[in-house]
Amino acid sequence: MILLTTTGARTGRPHRIPLGALDIGGRLVVVASAMGAPKHPAWYHNIRRNPLVTVETDAETFEAMAALPPDRDALFAEVVAREPGFADYQAKTARVLPVVELHRLDAVRRMGDWLVEVHDWLRAELRDLRDGGSKRLSTRCSGFCTALTRHHTGEGAAIFPMLAARFPALAPALDKLGEDHVVVARLQEEIQRLVDEETDPARLRTEFDRLASALDDHFAYEERTLVTALNALLPAPG
Repeated sequence: MILLTTTGARTGRPHRIPLGALDIGGRLVVVASAMGAPKHPAWYHNIRRNPLVTVETDAETFEAMAALPPDRDALFAEVVAREPGFADYQAKTARVLPVVELHRLDAVRRMGDWLVEVHDWLRAELRDLRDGGSKRLSTRCSGFCTALTRHHTGEGAAIFPMLAARFPALAPALDKLGEDHVVVARLQEEIQRLVDEETDPARLRTEFDRLASALDDHFAYEERTLVTALNALLPAPG
């Protein structure tokens, strides 16, 4: 048994509930069974709105992120193999019983920390370009924009879809970040056009400042909304 504290989806207040949990191959799993009731339990609606939770066991208390695992069916089969009563709960209701994985938040370098490091490198490149005068801006802008495009392409193709599937509460933030990527790409195209045409350096500087401002806001918002979830799911690469 564990005690799970969630944040109320409607009230914003903490809610603490005892749940049966299973350790499946080192993964801490709970099932939103409500003993086969026709509706999902309140705590499940809470984690879909705010996945940050607190877990209390007999031995310790820690923070975690409650995620919807991609291998739900396999995990539920393992749950039933260990605790056959969950099969009875499933048989009593038409809804598919959600399986939720509780990812412990540890104080070690993880994927979210790595994302901040990438942003800090891009921020430093931005400062260097802005402070280096028009000549440096025109000669090095292409390399910076290529690195930025690769970063955003990787996020859009892999990171954002993975987070959307595991943490439904992040959907609005991910939609906004995707829209930011479109805005940034258009600014990059305009800057590259100005560089290719060797247009007035003042015009190029103005457009680059617009890009820098958009990226400052984008990076800050992404770090506020995604770092904790990424740290919960993935180790830092390399």
